[in-house]
Amino acid sequence: MSWELRVGAVQMRSTDDLAANLAICRTLTAQAAADGAKLVVLPENFSFLGRGEGHKHTIAEATDGNGPVMSTLRELAIKHSVWIVGGGSPETIAGDPKRTYNTSVVVDPSGSLTARYRKIHLFEVDIPDGACLRESDATAPGTELVVADIAGVKIGLSICYDVRFPELYRALVKQHAAEVVLVPSAFTAHTGAAHWHLLLRARAVENQCWIVAPAQWGRHNDKRESYGHTLISDPWGTLVGERPEGDGVVVATLDGATVAKRRMQLPSLRHAVLWK
Repeated sequence: MSWELRVGAVQMRSTDDLAANLAICRTLTAQAAADGAKLVVLPENFSFLGRGEGHKHTIAEATDGNGPVMSTLRELAIKHSVWIVGGGSPETIAGDPKRTYNTSVVVDPSGSLTARYRKIHLFEVDIPDGACLRESDATAPGTELVVADIAGVKIGLSICYDVRFPELYRALVKQHAAEVVLVPSAFTAHTGAAHWHLLLRARAVENQCWIVAPAQWGRHNDKRESYGHTLISDPWGTLVGERPEGDGVVVATLDGATVAKRRMQLPSLRHAVLWK
């Protein structure tokens, strides 16, 4: 299928100040739209990044409600006539006061919620510098794969740690026909330096799809530092845009012709077997 979509991947440094984080989202969404983006993708934790997993309960809200996070996303989508993906924010769980979902939402230019993806793989790590992160302490895992129709393009949704599980991406592409996959992230500085580029380019190459990976960057507090390096990769694994550090936007035009070309030249997806 022939299509083109100009995409803006946002890089920011969130803190525990919801209002300040949303203000940055407003500024960078406007910047992306001014550069022609029709889809703006915010990173994981765009709304809040605190010192501990439990702190995010203070700003958690229902994705079909009218809290400040969803209201801001709807406002920006309508104001700039763009699709917006909020790449990961705490979603309340009815009957579970101790946990939230880490949820990515898709909002269309009319301000309507069209899709939501709840992060399936939860980050658990002991970093050599002594930091210990346990996302499952206050987050419940999702269970469903999601491919959203965004401006006529089939786009797979994922969040951060999901990128270490190639079977998820193979299913999004092979079973659900995604040609673009989003990987909004808050990769730690340590794991990012080791694996960020390697994993993202591998997912692009093995699935012959575009990868859009907006990221958190820099030191958020005394416990957390993110790697940055927001990037967009084409289906050949070539980076078409990257921002190592600092707030900003990586903008590129994605197209279906490149996907079709690479899949025809090297038909590995047709040869792939989905094991049961």
